[in-house]
Amino acid sequence: MKPYSSLKKTYAITLLLLILCLSMVLSGCGRGGAAAEGSAAKGTLVIAMSAANIPVPDTMPTEGYEGMRFVGYQLYDALVKWDLTQGDKPAELTGGLAESWEHSNSDPTEWTFHLRQGVEFHDGTPFNADSVIFALDRLLKPDSPYYDAKIAGSTGSSLRFIAKYAKADENTVRIYTNGPYSFLLYDLASILIPSPEAVKKYGGDYANHPTGTGPFKFVSMKQGQELVMDKNDKYWGTAPKLERVVLRPISDPSARLAAIQSGEVNWAEIPPTESIEQLKSMGFQVLTNTYPHIWPYVLNTADGPWKDKRVRQAANYAIDREGMSADLLGGASIPATQLMYKGHAWYSSDAEPYAYDPDKAKKLLAEAGYPNGFSTTFLVPTSGSGNMWPVQMNEYVQKDLKAVGIDVKIESIEWQSLLTQYLQGFPKDKEVGAINISLPTIAPNSFPNFFSSAALFPKGLNIGGYSNPELDRILNEAQTSFDAGKRDVLLKQASAIIAEDAPWIFVVHDLNLRVLAPDIHGFVQPQSWFADLTGISIE
Repeated sequence: MKPYSSLKKTYAITLLLLILCLSMVLSGCGRGGAAAEGSAAKGTLVIAMSAANIPVPDTMPTEGYEGMRFVGYQLYDALVKWDLTQGDKPAELTGGLAESWEHSNSDPTEWTFHLRQGVEFHDGTPFNADSVIFALDRLLKPDSPYYDAKIAGSTGSSLRFIAKYAKADENTVRIYTNGPYSFLLYDLASILIPSPEAVKKYGGDYANHPTGTGPFKFVSMKQGQELVMDKNDKYWGTAPKLERVVLRPISDPSARLAAIQSGEVNWAEIPPTESIEQLKSMGFQVLTNTYPHIWPYVLNTADGPWKDKRVRQAANYAIDREGMSADLLGGASIPATQLMYKGHAWYSSDAEPYAYDPDKAKKLLAEAGYPNGFSTTFLVPTSGSGNMWPVQMNEYVQKDLKAVGIDVKIESIEWQSLLTQYLQGFPKDKEVGAINISLPTIAPNSFPNFFSSAALFPKGLNIGGYSNPELDRILNEAQTSFDAGKRDVLLKQASAIIAEDAPWIFVVHDLNLRVLAPDIHGFVQPQSWFADLTGISIE
């Protein structure tokens, strides 16, 4: 086991914070405002997010996929959505604002979507085909008066396969891809649809008046403090049992722990792992589940040491993932040696295993011309969506890499700033060897989005400059095949190639740790990044 004294210090601080918070509660000096009131009010769910700030509630919320989880998919809907009602297998797509669709047999580029009728936006205006066209224009049509370059920049690469789209009638939309493309539904799952009238009315101030069709309606927002949403009684699906949801950004794990134990919140994302047994003994619900997600380092393979595959493989052999998962993370993660985890349909048993082997790492570095190692800089987040406990985890990795000769300087930046940097690619004015960023692998389009030559920055999210013609061939075959079984076989092959080439340092798959108060009922912990809050009740 690897001792980690900083975690012990963190836990001591946690206990001190808890004592202080309990003292405040007992003395009647708790915080005021909607969140504090909500923690006591039946029907109000108060969530301690790991983000440092409230997600800006536009159709591509800030703060990564935590913003999409707690804001995007609560205020808005897409044409298709993730089915989060079970936790026994990875979530699959089902109908959202489109109740059905078909792919043309005669024209492999044509998709027809049949929209739900009778759906209203939160402002009372009707949802129809014009709403879908408006949402797509806002992202894909620069000459549209309501085109939003910022939102388009965050989502546009997901829609790069759309050639054109058109309204067929009031309740039908057709989308044409620029070739046979079977992953379209997964792309559309993240394209949320706002009220056209609200966007037109509020213009640049729309994010302060977000209006969708989702299960919850926007009430108020104080940046850095809270966002309040009330139930949408007219929701087209099953209306929420909750009356209100309050989001609080609490980036420090110890503070989240104190908040859930004091009753300030009744849902907390990723508390300190050393508190898990204590929380269970106190009656809290401690939930985990496997889900398609990874905590890696995206390597800059364009030049420098990381251009050599042997160096990238060496880094992967240098990391004690088992030790990190068991000792540092207390079982809240499982080791990652490739993009997917064992048991997933796209996991390859033929892939390079990357067992902890410092001697092999040193040998590979010597073969690559770095017998004495080298120095590099990693950009890492201080908190945020899916990053778990990034400070301690990055220090752990830094120590392992140092042991084989790779001297890493850690440059920590706020989560949203790191996301912005990631979307802009690696810095050009300084050496950065890797960016540590938690990433979703929920859909087959994750493979081409992160690793294909067609997605090389600035065209897509392959910011590291990695390219492999054989992988491109396999991914092209996968995304043009409409046979799910064949697609899965091809993606397994892709997994093996990516593991061998090691364009990322694969570290761990987290298990989506969260804690719920004892009186929360009806929540299903899905195998997904996202969460369905509609079935929750507080009794």
